[in-house]
Amino acid sequence: MGQTASNVAKKVVTPITSLYSQNNNGSTEICKRTVKHPVIPYVFKRRGSMYFDEDGDLAHEFYEEVFLDRMGKKRMMRKQERNLIAQGEIELPFPRLHVDFPIVICEAPDL
Repeated sequence: MGQTASNVAKKVVTPITSLYSQNNNGSTEICKRTVKHPVIPYVFKRRGSMYFDEDGDLAHEFYEEVFLDRMGKKRMMRKQERNLIAQGEIELPFPRLHVDFPIVICEAPDL
């Protein structure tokens, strides 16, 4: 996913353009070349944005209540940043287009 748009475009266009080659006499023929790693424009997984805490609860942020004085009358919510485990990779419900894939998607107007 860390590729630039031009690198992705080269990987997509190269298999397509390499299928057709010109002979010395100018005619176009289809080559029988296989592509080692085809690039697909879809993303099937993403990195999760939530965390698990010590109890196994899942949330974006965790807060703990802290008492500021000895009597316990003043309280404050402090953000908990320790002992959190990232959620990891999440399967998307349906494939989405890659952000860096250089394709313009538009709807043609009805004439």
